[in-house]
Amino acid sequence: MTYQPGKEQQAIIDAVEPVVVVIGGAGTGKTTTAAAAAGKRLELINGQRNYLVATSGLCERGPLPPRKRVLLVSFSKTAVTQILDRAAPVLGPYREMLDVVTFHGMAWRILSHFGRFYGHPHPFRVQSAAEAALSVDFPGATYEELVPAATQLLQIPVVRDYYERRYVTIMCDEFQDTSNDEWAFIQALAPSAQRILLGDPNQCIYAGMKHIDPQARVDEACALRGARRINLPPVSHRDPSGALPAAALAAKNRTFGDPAIANAVRSGRILLHSVRSTELAAAVAGVIDFERAAKKTVSAFTHTHAATAELAAHLTAAAIDHEQVGFTESFGDSLQAQFASLRWALDGTPGARAALAVYSRSISRGREKSISEAIITKSMPELETALRLWAADFKAAAQGDFPDYDDLLHRLADLHHHLGFPRGLETWLAANTQLRRAVRVLQRGGTIDELELAINELRASTLVGAKAPRAKAVQIMNLHQTKGREADATVLLLQPDEFHGYEREPYPTGSRLLYVCLTRARERAHIVLPDDTHLLHGLWAPFVDACMAAELV
Repeated sequence: MTYQPGKEQQAIIDAVEPVVVVIGGAGTGKTTTAAAAAGKRLELINGQRNYLVATSGLCERGPLPPRKRVLLVSFSKTAVTQILDRAAPVLGPYREMLDVVTFHGMAWRILSHFGRFYGHPHPFRVQSAAEAALSVDFPGATYEELVPAATQLLQIPVVRDYYERRYVTIMCDEFQDTSNDEWAFIQALAPSAQRILLGDPNQCIYAGMKHIDPQARVDEACALRGARRINLPPVSHRDPSGALPAAALAAKNRTFGDPAIANAVRSGRILLHSVRSTELAAAVAGVIDFERAAKKTVSAFTHTHAATAELAAHLTAAAIDHEQVGFTESFGDSLQAQFASLRWALDGTPGARAALAVYSRSISRGREKSISEAIITKSMPELETALRLWAADFKAAAQGDFPDYDDLLHRLADLHHHLGFPRGLETWLAANTQLRRAVRVLQRGGTIDELELAINELRASTLVGAKAPRAKAVQIMNLHQTKGREADATVLLLQPDEFHGYEREPYPTGSRLLYVCLTRARERAHIVLPDDTHLLHGLWAPFVDACMAAELV
Protein backbone atom coordinates (compact mmCIF):
# COMPACT_ATOMS: atom_id res chain seq x y z
CA MET A 1 0.00 0.00 0.00
CA THR A 2 1.33 3.45 -0.94
CA TYR A 3 1.96 5.72 2.01
CA GLN A 4 -0.39 8.72 1.93
CA PRO A 5 0.43 11.20 4.72
CA GLY A 6 -2.21 13.36 6.29
CA LYS A 7 -1.80 17.06 7.04
CA GLU A 8 0.11 16.54 10.28
CA GLN A 9 2.26 13.75 8.81
CA GLN A 10 3.16 15.97 5.87
CA ALA A 11 4.14 18.75 8.27
CA ILE A 12 6.65 16.36 9.88
CA ILE A 13 8.02 15.29 6.50
CA ASP A 14 8.48 18.91 5.40
CA ALA A 15 9.76 20.28 8.73
CA VAL A 16 13.10 22.07 8.55
CA GLU A 17 13.40 23.03 12.23
CA PRO A 18 16.47 21.69 14.06
CA VAL A 19 14.22 19.79 16.51
CA VAL A 20 10.83 18.27 15.65
CA VAL A 21 8.92 16.84 18.59
CA VAL A 22 6.26 14.38 17.40
CA ILE A 23 3.61 13.33 19.93
CA GLY A 24 1.12 10.65 18.95
CA GLY A 25 -0.68 7.69 20.46
CA ALA A 26 -0.18 4.01 19.69
CA GLY A 27 -0.61 3.19 16.02
CA THR A 28 -0.85 6.81 14.83
CA GLY A 29 1.96 6.35 12.32
CA LYS A 30 4.89 8.02 14.07
CA THR A 31 7.50 5.57 12.78
CA THR A 32 6.22 5.41 9.21
CA THR A 33 6.01 9.19 9.03
CA ALA A 34 9.52 9.49 10.42
CA ALA A 35 10.72 7.08 7.73
CA ALA A 36 9.08 9.25 5.06
CA ALA A 37 10.79 12.30 6.56
CA ALA A 38 14.11 10.45 6.47
CA GLY A 39 13.53 9.55 2.83
CA LYS A 40 12.92 13.17 1.86
CA ARG A 41 16.09 14.34 3.60
CA LEU A 42 18.18 11.58 2.05
CA GLU A 43 16.76 12.27 -1.39
CA LEU A 44 17.53 15.97 -1.10
CA ILE A 45 21.06 15.80 0.26
CA ASN A 46 22.17 12.84 -1.84
CA GLY A 47 20.58 14.45 -4.90
CA GLN A 48 22.83 17.44 -4.35
CA ARG A 49 25.81 15.12 -4.00
CA ASN A 50 24.91 13.22 -7.18
CA TYR A 51 24.69 16.52 -9.04
CA LEU A 52 28.22 17.35 -7.97
CA VAL A 53 29.39 13.93 -9.15
CA ALA A 54 27.72 14.42 -12.54
CA THR A 55 29.21 17.87 -13.04
CA SER A 56 32.62 17.29 -11.47
CA GLY A 57 34.23 17.06 -14.90
CA LEU A 58 32.93 20.49 -15.89
CA CYS A 59 34.27 22.51 -13.00
CA GLU A 60 36.52 22.12 -10.01
CA ARG A 61 34.53 21.84 -6.81
CA GLY A 62 37.01 20.23 -4.47
CA PRO A 63 36.29 17.04 -2.47
CA LEU A 64 32.75 15.70 -2.65
CA PRO A 65 30.74 15.85 0.58
CA PRO A 66 30.31 12.47 2.31
CA ARG A 67 27.23 10.40 1.58
CA LYS A 68 24.82 11.26 4.40
CA ARG A 69 22.72 8.82 6.41
CA VAL A 70 19.81 8.93 8.86
CA LEU A 71 19.95 7.28 12.29
CA LEU A 72 16.91 5.96 14.19
CA VAL A 73 17.61 4.96 17.80
CA SER A 74 15.16 2.61 19.52
CA PHE A 75 14.98 0.93 22.91
CA SER A 76 13.82 -2.51 21.85
CA LYS A 77 16.18 -4.99 20.20
CA THR A 78 13.70 -6.90 18.05
CA ALA A 79 11.52 -3.84 17.48
CA VAL A 80 14.41 -2.75 15.26
CA THR A 81 13.38 -5.41 12.75
CA GLN A 82 9.75 -4.23 12.71
CA ILE A 83 10.87 -0.62 12.24
CA LEU A 84 12.96 -1.65 9.25
CA ASP A 85 10.02 -3.59 7.77
CA ARG A 86 7.73 -0.56 8.08
CA ALA A 87 10.34 1.84 6.73
CA ALA A 88 11.37 -0.18 3.67
CA PRO A 89 8.30 0.56 1.47
CA VAL A 90 8.49 4.26 2.35
CA LEU A 91 12.23 4.75 1.91
CA GLY A 92 12.54 2.85 -1.36
CA PRO A 93 16.10 3.18 -2.75
CA TYR A 94 17.26 5.02 0.39
CA ARG A 95 16.51 2.09 2.71
CA GLU A 96 20.22 1.19 2.92
CA MET A 97 21.01 4.72 4.12
CA LEU A 98 18.92 4.33 7.29
CA ASP A 99 20.70 2.96 10.37
CA VAL A 100 18.30 1.52 12.97
CA VAL A 101 19.89 0.50 16.25
CA THR A 102 19.29 0.42 20.00
CA PHE A 103 20.86 2.89 22.42
CA HIS A 104 23.28 0.25 23.69
CA GLY A 105 23.93 -0.95 20.16
CA MET A 106 24.95 2.53 19.03
CA ALA A 107 27.10 3.05 22.10
CA TRP A 108 28.84 -0.27 21.43
CA ARG A 109 29.52 0.74 17.82
CA ILE A 110 31.15 3.98 18.93
CA LEU A 111 33.28 2.24 21.56
CA SER A 112 34.24 -0.56 19.16
CA HIS A 113 35.29 1.85 16.40
CA PHE A 114 37.07 4.52 18.45
CA GLY A 115 37.58 3.21 21.97
CA ARG A 116 40.96 1.59 21.26
CA PHE A 117 42.48 5.00 20.55
CA TYR A 118 41.32 6.48 23.85
CA GLY A 119 42.09 3.91 26.50
CA HIS A 120 39.44 1.22 25.96
CA PRO A 121 40.50 -2.39 25.26
CA HIS A 122 40.18 -3.82 21.76
CA PRO A 123 38.20 -5.76 20.78
CA PHE A 124 35.69 -4.00 23.02
CA ARG A 125 33.87 -6.57 25.12
CA VAL A 126 30.40 -6.29 26.67
CA GLN A 127 29.88 -8.00 30.02
CA SER A 128 26.54 -9.77 30.33
CA ALA A 129 24.38 -9.40 33.44
CA ALA A 130 24.98 -13.07 34.25
CA GLU A 131 28.74 -12.49 34.21
CA ALA A 132 28.37 -9.45 36.45
CA ALA A 133 26.37 -11.53 38.95
CA LEU A 134 28.94 -14.31 39.38
CA SER A 135 31.98 -14.38 41.65
CA VAL A 136 34.38 -14.64 38.68
CA ASP A 137 36.08 -11.46 37.42
CA PHE A 138 35.01 -11.27 33.77
CA PRO A 139 36.42 -8.56 31.47
CA GLY A 140 34.31 -5.97 29.69
CA ALA A 141 31.94 -3.09 30.29
CA THR A 142 28.46 -3.59 31.73
CA TYR A 143 25.27 -2.35 30.07
CA GLU A 144 25.13 0.56 32.51
CA GLU A 145 28.62 1.69 31.49
CA LEU A 146 28.10 1.62 27.72
CA VAL A 147 26.07 4.78 27.12
CA PRO A 148 28.04 7.08 29.50
CA ALA A 149 31.35 5.80 28.07
CA ALA A 150 30.21 6.44 24.50
CA THR A 151 28.97 9.91 25.47
CA GLN A 152 32.43 10.73 26.80
CA LEU A 153 34.03 9.61 23.53
CA LEU A 154 31.66 11.90 21.61
CA GLN A 155 33.25 14.89 23.38
CA ILE A 156 36.49 14.19 21.49
CA PRO A 157 36.48 16.33 18.29
CA VAL A 158 37.61 13.59 15.88
CA VAL A 159 34.89 11.23 17.13
CA ARG A 160 32.22 13.92 17.21
CA ASP A 161 33.15 15.11 13.69
CA TYR A 162 32.91 11.59 12.26
CA TYR A 163 29.24 11.33 13.24
CA GLU A 164 28.61 14.94 12.24
CA ARG A 165 29.71 14.00 8.72
CA ARG A 166 27.74 10.75 8.77
CA TYR A 167 24.23 11.79 9.87
CA VAL A 168 21.93 14.48 8.51
CA THR A 169 19.03 13.53 10.80
CA ILE A 170 18.78 11.60 14.06
CA MET A 171 15.47 10.14 15.18
CA CYS A 172 14.73 8.87 18.67
CA ASP A 173 11.80 6.48 19.09
CA GLU A 174 9.88 6.61 22.39
CA PHE A 175 12.07 9.48 23.59
CA GLN A 176 9.86 10.02 26.65
CA ASP A 177 11.44 6.84 28.09
CA THR A 178 15.03 8.09 27.92
CA SER A 179 17.03 8.14 31.13
CA ASN A 180 19.24 11.15 31.85
CA ASP A 181 22.26 9.27 30.46
CA GLU A 182 20.39 8.29 27.29
CA TRP A 183 19.06 11.83 26.82
CA ALA A 184 22.60 13.25 27.12
CA PHE A 185 23.85 10.61 24.65
CA ILE A 186 21.28 11.45 21.99
CA GLN A 187 22.13 15.15 22.29
CA ALA A 188 25.90 14.52 22.02
CA LEU A 189 25.57 12.42 18.85
CA ALA A 190 26.07 14.63 15.76
CA PRO A 191 24.87 17.83 17.50
CA SER A 192 24.24 19.74 14.26
CA ALA A 193 22.01 17.02 12.78
CA GLN A 194 18.27 17.58 12.80
CA ARG A 195 16.44 15.76 15.62
CA ILE A 196 13.07 14.11 15.13
CA LEU A 197 11.85 12.95 18.54
CA LEU A 198 8.95 10.49 18.52
CA GLY A 199 7.00 10.00 21.72
CA ASP A 200 3.83 9.35 23.65
CA PRO A 201 3.73 9.93 27.44
CA ASN A 202 0.94 7.34 27.70
CA GLN A 203 3.43 4.66 26.61
CA CYS A 204 6.14 5.42 29.18
CA ILE A 205 6.48 2.04 30.91
CA TYR A 206 10.01 2.51 32.30
CA ALA A 207 9.29 5.48 34.58
CA GLY A 208 9.75 3.48 37.79
CA MET A 209 12.85 1.66 36.56
CA LYS A 210 14.61 4.81 35.35
CA HIS A 211 13.15 7.35 37.78
CA ILE A 212 11.91 9.59 34.98
CA ASP A 213 8.91 11.84 34.40
CA PRO A 214 7.70 11.37 30.80
CA GLN A 215 5.87 14.70 30.63
CA ALA A 216 8.93 16.52 31.96
CA ARG A 217 11.01 14.91 29.20
CA VAL A 218 8.51 16.07 26.58
CA ASP A 219 8.63 19.60 28.02
CA GLU A 220 12.43 19.50 27.96
CA ALA A 221 12.42 18.45 24.31
CA CYS A 222 10.03 21.23 23.36
CA ALA A 223 12.32 23.74 25.12
CA LEU A 224 15.33 22.85 22.93
CA ARG A 225 16.52 25.61 20.62
CA GLY A 226 14.37 25.88 17.50
CA ALA A 227 12.05 23.05 18.55
CA ARG A 228 8.66 22.58 16.92
CA ARG A 229 5.95 20.33 18.37
CA ILE A 230 3.55 18.45 16.10
CA ASN A 231 0.68 16.42 17.56
CA LEU A 232 -0.66 13.57 15.45
CA PRO A 233 -4.43 13.05 15.42
CA PRO A 234 -5.65 10.15 17.62
CA VAL A 235 -6.43 7.84 14.72
CA SER A 236 -4.89 4.36 14.81
CA HIS A 237 -3.52 2.98 11.54
CA ARG A 238 -2.80 -0.29 13.34
CA ASP A 239 -6.47 -0.84 14.25
CA PRO A 240 -8.53 1.35 11.88
CA SER A 241 -11.72 0.47 13.78
CA GLY A 242 -10.33 2.42 16.72
CA ALA A 243 -11.87 -0.07 19.14
CA LEU A 244 -8.66 -1.32 20.75
CA PRO A 245 -6.97 2.10 21.15
CA ALA A 246 -10.15 3.55 22.69
CA ALA A 247 -10.51 0.65 25.13
CA ALA A 248 -6.80 0.85 25.96
CA LEU A 249 -7.02 4.57 26.70
CA ALA A 250 -10.02 3.97 28.97
CA ALA A 251 -8.07 1.25 30.80
CA LYS A 252 -5.04 3.51 31.11
CA ASN A 253 -7.25 6.26 32.60
CA ARG A 254 -8.89 3.65 34.91
CA THR A 255 -12.36 4.64 33.62
CA PHE A 256 -13.67 1.10 33.45
CA GLY A 257 -17.26 2.17 32.89
CA ASP A 258 -16.27 3.74 29.56
CA PRO A 259 -18.40 2.27 26.73
CA ALA A 260 -15.20 1.84 24.67
CA ILE A 261 -14.26 -1.24 26.73
CA ALA A 262 -17.66 -2.88 26.23
CA ASN A 263 -17.54 -2.03 22.52
CA ALA A 264 -14.13 -3.68 22.09
CA VAL A 265 -15.40 -6.86 23.77
CA ARG A 266 -18.69 -7.05 21.88
CA SER A 267 -17.00 -6.39 18.55
CA GLY A 268 -14.59 -9.28 19.13
CA ARG A 269 -11.52 -7.08 19.42
CA ILE A 270 -10.93 -8.19 23.02
CA LEU A 271 -11.52 -11.86 23.85
CA LEU A 272 -11.28 -13.41 27.32
CA HIS A 273 -10.22 -17.03 27.89
CA SER A 274 -10.85 -18.06 31.49
CA VAL A 275 -9.30 -21.42 32.45
CA ARG A 276 -7.94 -23.26 35.47
CA SER A 277 -4.57 -21.99 36.68
CA THR A 278 -2.91 -25.27 35.71
CA GLU A 279 -4.11 -24.90 32.10
CA LEU A 280 -2.97 -21.34 31.34
CA ALA A 281 -0.04 -22.28 29.08
CA ALA A 282 -2.18 -24.81 27.21
CA ALA A 283 -4.82 -22.13 26.67
CA VAL A 284 -2.22 -19.75 25.21
CA ALA A 285 -1.03 -22.52 22.89
CA GLY A 286 -4.62 -23.10 21.78
CA VAL A 287 -5.11 -19.42 20.94
CA ILE A 288 -1.85 -19.38 18.98
CA ASP A 289 -2.87 -22.50 17.03
CA PHE A 290 -6.22 -20.86 16.21
CA GLU A 291 -4.63 -17.64 14.95
CA ARG A 292 -1.86 -19.39 13.01
CA ALA A 293 -4.45 -21.57 11.27
CA ALA A 294 -5.77 -18.28 9.86
CA LYS A 295 -2.17 -17.30 8.94
CA LYS A 296 -2.04 -14.50 11.49
CA THR A 297 1.08 -13.31 13.29
CA VAL A 298 0.91 -13.61 17.08
CA SER A 299 2.69 -11.97 20.01
CA ALA A 300 2.19 -13.42 23.50
CA PHE A 301 2.97 -11.37 26.62
CA THR A 302 3.85 -12.75 30.05
CA HIS A 303 4.68 -11.14 33.37
CA THR A 304 8.36 -12.13 33.70
CA HIS A 305 11.28 -13.70 31.84
CA ALA A 306 10.77 -16.85 33.92
CA ALA A 307 7.12 -17.04 32.84
CA THR A 308 8.20 -16.52 29.24
CA ALA A 309 10.70 -19.37 29.53
CA GLU A 310 8.06 -21.70 30.97
CA LEU A 311 5.61 -20.77 28.22
CA ALA A 312 8.35 -21.34 25.63
CA ALA A 313 8.94 -24.86 26.98
CA HIS A 314 5.21 -25.60 26.66
CA LEU A 315 5.06 -24.25 23.09
CA THR A 316 8.11 -26.30 22.14
CA ALA A 317 6.46 -29.44 23.50
CA ALA A 318 3.36 -28.54 21.49
CA ALA A 319 5.51 -28.18 18.31
CA ILE A 320 4.68 -24.47 17.92
CA ASP A 321 7.54 -22.68 16.21
CA HIS A 322 8.24 -19.42 18.03
CA GLU A 323 10.82 -16.84 19.03
CA GLN A 324 11.61 -15.78 22.60
CA VAL A 325 12.03 -12.03 22.55
CA GLY A 326 14.35 -10.48 25.12
CA PHE A 327 16.46 -13.62 25.53
CA THR A 328 19.40 -12.34 23.51
CA GLU A 329 21.57 -12.33 26.64
CA SER A 330 21.13 -16.06 27.22
CA PHE A 331 21.70 -16.57 23.48
CA GLY A 332 24.99 -14.69 23.69
CA ASP A 333 26.00 -16.53 26.85
CA SER A 334 25.14 -19.92 25.33
CA LEU A 335 27.14 -19.04 22.21
CA GLN A 336 30.11 -18.14 24.39
CA ALA A 337 29.77 -21.33 26.47
CA GLN A 338 29.70 -23.58 23.42
CA PHE A 339 32.61 -21.85 21.72
CA ALA A 340 34.69 -21.91 24.92
CA SER A 341 34.00 -25.64 25.25
CA LEU A 342 34.98 -26.24 21.63
CA ARG A 343 38.21 -24.26 21.99
CA TRP A 344 39.11 -26.06 25.22
CA ALA A 345 38.67 -29.42 23.48
CA LEU A 346 40.73 -28.36 20.46
CA ASP A 347 43.68 -26.59 22.09
CA GLY A 348 43.23 -26.69 25.88
CA THR A 349 42.41 -22.98 26.35
CA PRO A 350 40.78 -22.60 29.78
CA GLY A 351 37.49 -20.80 30.39
CA ALA A 352 34.87 -23.34 29.36
CA ARG A 353 33.71 -24.03 32.92
CA ALA A 354 33.25 -20.34 33.75
CA ALA A 355 31.41 -19.75 30.45
CA LEU A 356 29.08 -22.65 31.17
CA ALA A 357 28.39 -21.21 34.64
CA VAL A 358 27.50 -17.88 33.06
CA TYR A 359 25.02 -19.54 30.74
CA SER A 360 23.49 -21.46 33.65
CA ARG A 361 23.04 -18.16 35.50
CA SER A 362 21.46 -16.44 32.50
CA ILE A 363 18.64 -19.00 32.30
CA SER A 364 18.16 -19.47 36.04
CA ARG A 365 15.74 -18.07 38.56
CA GLY A 366 15.34 -18.32 42.32
CA ARG A 367 17.23 -21.16 43.96
CA GLU A 368 18.51 -22.43 40.61
CA LYS A 369 21.05 -19.59 40.65
CA SER A 370 23.18 -21.67 43.01
CA ILE A 371 23.84 -24.15 40.17
CA SER A 372 26.00 -21.63 38.32
CA GLU A 373 28.21 -21.11 41.37
CA ALA A 374 28.33 -24.88 41.86
CA ILE A 375 29.72 -25.31 38.34
CA ILE A 376 32.57 -22.96 39.26
CA THR A 377 33.22 -24.40 42.73
CA LYS A 378 32.57 -28.03 41.68
CA SER A 379 30.34 -28.45 44.73
CA MET A 380 27.48 -30.56 43.30
CA PRO A 381 28.80 -34.14 42.99
CA GLU A 382 26.11 -35.45 40.64
CA LEU A 383 26.37 -32.46 38.31
CA GLU A 384 30.18 -32.59 38.45
CA THR A 385 30.24 -36.26 37.51
CA ALA A 386 27.95 -35.66 34.53
CA LEU A 387 30.04 -32.70 33.36
CA ARG A 388 33.36 -34.54 33.69
CA LEU A 389 32.11 -37.61 31.82
CA TRP A 390 30.82 -35.48 28.97
CA ALA A 391 33.99 -33.36 28.87
CA ALA A 392 36.24 -36.43 28.68
CA ASP A 393 34.31 -37.86 25.72
CA PHE A 394 34.17 -34.45 24.03
CA LYS A 395 37.92 -33.90 24.44
CA ALA A 396 38.66 -37.33 22.98
CA ALA A 397 36.42 -36.68 19.97
CA ALA A 398 38.28 -33.42 19.24
CA GLN A 399 41.73 -35.00 18.99
CA GLY A 400 43.54 -35.61 15.71
CA ASP A 401 44.55 -33.47 12.77
CA PHE A 402 41.09 -33.46 11.19
CA PRO A 403 38.36 -33.29 13.86
CA ASP A 404 34.80 -34.08 12.84
CA TYR A 405 33.25 -30.66 13.51
CA ASP A 406 29.72 -31.87 12.74
CA ASP A 407 30.08 -34.51 15.45
CA LEU A 408 31.52 -31.99 17.91
CA LEU A 409 28.66 -29.53 17.29
CA HIS A 410 26.15 -32.35 17.76
CA ARG A 411 27.77 -33.21 21.10
CA LEU A 412 27.61 -29.55 22.15
CA ALA A 413 23.92 -29.42 21.27
CA ASP A 414 23.33 -32.45 23.50
CA LEU A 415 25.18 -30.93 26.48
CA HIS A 416 22.10 -28.95 27.57
CA HIS A 417 20.08 -32.16 28.00
CA HIS A 418 23.06 -34.07 29.43
CA LEU A 419 23.42 -31.59 32.32
CA GLY A 420 19.67 -31.41 32.92
CA PHE A 421 19.26 -27.64 32.60
CA PRO A 422 15.58 -26.91 33.31
CA ARG A 423 15.04 -24.26 30.61
CA GLY A 424 16.70 -22.38 27.77
CA LEU A 425 16.89 -25.25 25.27
CA GLU A 426 15.62 -23.07 22.40
CA THR A 427 18.33 -20.45 22.84
CA TRP A 428 20.99 -23.13 23.31
CA LEU A 429 20.05 -24.81 20.04
CA ALA A 430 19.84 -21.45 18.24
CA ALA A 431 23.36 -20.65 19.41
CA ASN A 432 24.50 -24.10 18.31
CA THR A 433 23.19 -23.37 14.82
CA GLN A 434 25.08 -20.06 14.71
CA LEU A 435 28.27 -21.72 15.93
CA ARG A 436 27.85 -24.44 13.30
CA ARG A 437 27.81 -21.75 10.60
CA ALA A 438 30.80 -19.93 12.09
CA VAL A 439 32.86 -23.14 12.34
CA ARG A 440 33.08 -23.12 8.55
CA VAL A 441 36.05 -20.80 9.16
CA LEU A 442 37.94 -23.79 10.55
CA GLN A 443 36.67 -26.13 7.86
CA ARG A 444 38.07 -23.74 5.24
CA GLY A 445 41.48 -23.77 6.89
CA GLY A 446 41.09 -20.70 9.13
CA THR A 447 42.41 -20.43 12.66
CA ILE A 448 40.67 -20.76 16.00
CA ASP A 449 41.60 -17.12 16.71
CA GLU A 450 39.69 -16.02 13.60
CA LEU A 451 36.70 -18.02 14.77
CA GLU A 452 36.94 -16.41 18.23
CA LEU A 453 36.87 -12.91 16.71
CA ALA A 454 33.74 -13.78 14.74
CA ILE A 455 32.03 -15.30 17.79
CA ASN A 456 32.91 -12.34 20.02
CA GLU A 457 31.49 -9.86 17.52
CA LEU A 458 28.29 -11.87 17.05
CA ARG A 459 27.88 -12.26 20.81
CA ALA A 460 28.43 -8.58 21.55
CA SER A 461 26.25 -7.28 18.72
CA THR A 462 23.48 -9.62 19.81
CA LEU A 463 23.74 -8.60 23.47
CA VAL A 464 23.44 -4.88 22.73
CA GLY A 465 20.90 -5.17 19.93
CA ALA A 466 23.19 -4.02 17.12
CA LYS A 467 21.82 -6.89 15.04
CA ALA A 468 18.25 -8.14 15.03
CA PRO A 469 17.20 -11.43 13.43
CA ARG A 470 14.17 -11.67 11.18
CA ALA A 471 11.15 -12.02 13.43
CA LYS A 472 9.16 -15.25 13.48
CA ALA A 473 5.40 -15.35 13.06
CA VAL A 474 4.96 -16.23 16.76
CA GLN A 475 6.83 -14.22 19.37
CA ILE A 476 6.65 -14.48 23.14
CA MET A 477 8.02 -11.92 25.58
CA ASN A 478 7.57 -10.33 28.96
CA LEU A 479 5.45 -7.21 29.34
CA HIS A 480 8.37 -4.79 29.27
CA GLN A 481 9.49 -6.11 25.87
CA THR A 482 6.25 -5.03 24.17
CA LYS A 483 7.18 -1.48 23.16
CA GLY A 484 7.41 -0.81 19.44
CA ARG A 485 5.89 -4.14 18.43
CA GLU A 486 2.73 -5.13 16.63
CA ALA A 487 1.08 -8.33 15.44
CA ASP A 488 -2.23 -9.39 13.93
CA ALA A 489 -3.23 -10.93 17.26
CA THR A 490 -1.82 -10.63 20.77
CA VAL A 491 -2.21 -12.88 23.81
CA LEU A 492 -1.86 -11.41 27.29
CA LEU A 493 -1.25 -14.14 29.87
CA LEU A 494 -2.37 -13.13 33.36
CA GLN A 495 -1.23 -15.37 36.18
CA PRO A 496 -2.09 -15.66 39.86
CA ASP A 497 -0.15 -13.63 42.40
CA GLU A 498 1.77 -11.41 39.97
CA PHE A 499 3.95 -8.73 41.58
CA HIS A 500 3.90 -5.31 39.91
CA GLY A 501 5.76 -3.27 42.49
CA TYR A 502 4.26 -1.20 45.26
CA GLU A 503 1.95 1.04 43.24
CA ARG A 504 -1.70 1.28 44.17
CA GLU A 505 -4.74 2.68 42.43
CA PRO A 506 -4.64 4.38 39.99
CA TYR A 507 -1.38 2.54 39.11
CA PRO A 508 0.21 5.42 37.16
CA THR A 509 3.02 3.36 35.61
CA GLY A 510 1.26 0.00 35.52
CA SER A 511 -1.73 1.47 33.70
CA ARG A 512 0.55 2.72 30.93
CA LEU A 513 1.84 -0.85 30.65
CA LEU A 514 -1.75 -2.06 30.26
CA TYR A 515 -2.28 0.57 27.55
CA VAL A 516 0.81 -0.55 25.63
CA CYS A 517 -0.15 -4.24 25.80
CA LEU A 518 -3.66 -3.62 24.48
CA THR A 519 -2.52 -1.47 21.56
CA ARG A 520 -0.07 -3.96 20.01
CA ALA A 521 -2.77 -5.88 18.10
CA ARG A 522 -3.98 -5.05 14.61
CA GLU A 523 -7.07 -7.26 14.86
CA ARG A 524 -7.60 -9.06 18.19
CA ALA A 525 -6.28 -8.93 21.73
CA HIS A 526 -6.76 -12.20 23.62
CA ILE A 527 -6.52 -12.30 27.41
CA VAL A 528 -5.87 -15.68 29.04
CA LEU A 529 -6.57 -15.65 32.79
CA PRO A 530 -7.31 -17.98 35.71
CA ASP A 531 -10.99 -18.72 36.29
CA ASP A 532 -10.60 -17.55 39.88
CA THR A 533 -10.38 -13.82 39.17
CA HIS A 534 -9.77 -13.09 42.86
CA LEU A 535 -6.19 -14.19 42.20
CA LEU A 536 -5.60 -11.37 39.70
CA HIS A 537 -3.48 -8.36 40.56
CA GLY A 538 -5.33 -5.11 41.17
CA LEU A 539 -3.71 -3.63 38.06
CA TRP A 540 -5.70 -5.99 35.83
CA ALA A 541 -8.73 -7.03 37.92
CA PRO A 542 -11.06 -4.02 37.31
CA PHE A 543 -10.39 -4.14 33.58
CA VAL A 544 -11.12 -7.87 33.44
CA ASP A 545 -14.31 -7.32 35.44
CA ALA A 546 -15.43 -4.68 32.94
CA CYS A 547 -14.75 -7.03 30.03
CA MET A 548 -16.67 -9.87 31.71
CA ALA A 549 -19.61 -7.57 32.39
CA ALA A 550 -19.69 -6.66 28.69
CA GLU A 551 -19.78 -10.35 27.74
CA LEU A 552 -22.89 -10.90 29.89
CA VAL A 553 -24.96 -8.20 28.20
